[in-house]
Amino acid sequence: MQKIGSAKIGRSSNLITVEFKMTSCKFSSLCFSGVIFSAGAFSHENNCKSIEVPIVFDQYGLPTIELIINGQKNFALLDLGSTAGIHLPASDINSMSGVKYTGKTSKSTNISGKVFDDKEYVVSMLTIQCMTFENITGYELNPWAASIGDKPEDVEDNQQIVIGQGFFADKKIIINYADKKLIVSKKMGSISSKNNSKFKPYVLNDEGITIQMSSSIANYQMVLDTGATNSILSINRVNIKESLAGCDFNLGPDVKCELFTSKVDVAGYDFVPNILLYPIDSRFTKDGLLGSDFFDKFIVELDLANKKFSLTPSKGDVL
Repeated sequence: MQKIGSAKIGRSSNLITVEFKMTSCKFSSLCFSGVIFSAGAFSHENNCKSIEVPIVFDQYGLPTIELIINGQKNFALLDLGSTAGIHLPASDINSMSGVKYTGKTSKSTNISGKVFDDKEYVVSMLTIQCMTFENITGYELNPWAASIGDKPEDVEDNQQIVIGQGFFADKKIIINYADKKLIVSKKMGSISSKNNSKFKPYVLNDEGITIQMSSSIANYQMVLDTGATNSILSINRVNIKESLAGCDFNLGPDVKCELFTSKVDVAGYDFVPNILLYPIDSRFTKDGLLGSDFFDKFIVELDLANKKFSLTPSKGDVL
């Protein structure tokens, strides 16, 4: 399983681009923020415990990390909505040595119903600075973005390289939008008892990392998605007693623009969101996505080895 849900929503009343994909059922040289990645060229003896990687926000406000592939600078989208490790265009994969295709293909569809067949490959080992990442599953990148409303020509084909949460499968990561940095740490066993209280369990499934968001009326199962500029709730999963407000995004014909504005609780923190309601494909089994507006509010720490998360408010707008 590889790509379940990701949304890119332009911060404009004229354009909403949605990268949303539902899945059915060794590189010669990469450079990350100026530091070489390579397959098989580094020893397993390095004992690096933690690294810090700068985050650069793109034109949509989405987090990217600088990559250099075959001498060319690229910015890879950091996308927790992808359960895979890495998505690269076939043209980039074919220009590198050391890629091992598995012979498997993942069938998937985006929010508009378009179907994709993505070939799977495995990267035996990559390094970022002094940290080693091993046996990373990747898929050939197909542009899965779907746009609603007014859009520039070819916006859906302008898809960037993607680094998914599977890349960090046995690590701890801290995503800090306020300070524009990603911190990656090696797993250090179970969380110590003195810090355990701040961590809450999450559910990892084919649709991604799922946590609970609760209003006074209902509980909602939400997928953490750094690939979404805005949070989204599926219209047919929202309790009719929730507080809603109008908005002016062009969502297409016969789709009323509304925002979910009920006060909610996530992991013990109360805040009032503005979550866009949208008729998400019925094959998506969760209630919605928590996107960049959520990550603007919180520094998010993920213990991927133990399937736990914690939040630290990064702004004063958390109640």
